[in-house]
Amino acid sequence: MRATLFGRRSHDRGVSDLLAFTLTFSIIITGIALVSLGGLGAFDAIQQGATTDVAETSMVGFAETTDDHIKGDAPRRTTSMKLQGHGLSLQSSTLNVTVDGRSTNISTGALIRETDSGTGIVYTSGVVYRVQREGLVVSRKPSLRCSSDSVYLSVLSLDGQTDFSSSGRVTIETTLRNKTLISPQAGHSPSATTVSINVSETAYPDAWHRLFEQELSNWSSHSEPHTYQCTGISRAVVHNTTVDVRTIT
Repeated sequence: MRATLFGRRSHDRGVSDLLAFTLTFSIIITGIALVSLGGLGAFDAIQQGATTDVAETSMVGFAETTDDHIKGDAPRRTTSMKLQGHGLSLQSSTLNVTVDGRSTNISTGALIRETDSGTGIVYTSGVVYRVQREGLVVSRKPSLRCSSDSVYLSVLSLDGQTDFSSSGRVTIETTLRNKTLISPQAGHSPSATTVSINVSETAYPDAWHRLFEQELSNWSSHSEPHTYQCTGISRAVVHNTTVDVRTIT
């Protein structure tokens, strides 16, 4: 009887040890799997963030290159960028500028690079901003100067057709078409007291709102929605430079 009882206890202990080992091993495997999945998720997030940063840098480079058309009257400029499967499109965007009651619509266009994660990197009239689920981030400010006595606006317009995606490198060519003095009119003095900008017809009005609220503090909100103004000045100059856009793959 005692031997039988001892054998049964030994058997039960063996089964318990096996179950304990199996449970422990399962916990270890599960833990490794969870850590691996979490690590891969974190790696993917880091990779997507790095890819978006590269896309943003390339669009800022495009903005700086096109500035040569404004500052130096460059007839033609090219910007090379690797799209990495991203989409590139040129969409409509319009700024409305009013100088002492005289209103002008300027079709600026918006060049948008959309990443795999759905983040959009947008260039329009000198400004670059990032549109993502977490919100809007302004990467580069435009030339919209409002000082104590004057306003100077230098608006760049993109004209052309671009709508494609590519995994390789592309070249964006911009060619100077014309430069126009919006204000003052020919033969008139640049004297002015108030300049306002309405961004309601731009590609992303909320991004412009963020820009004026956080980066262009000299411009004040107007009673009209999506409108900002510079008042108490004595002169204003508004230039518009138009370039043709062509994408070479």
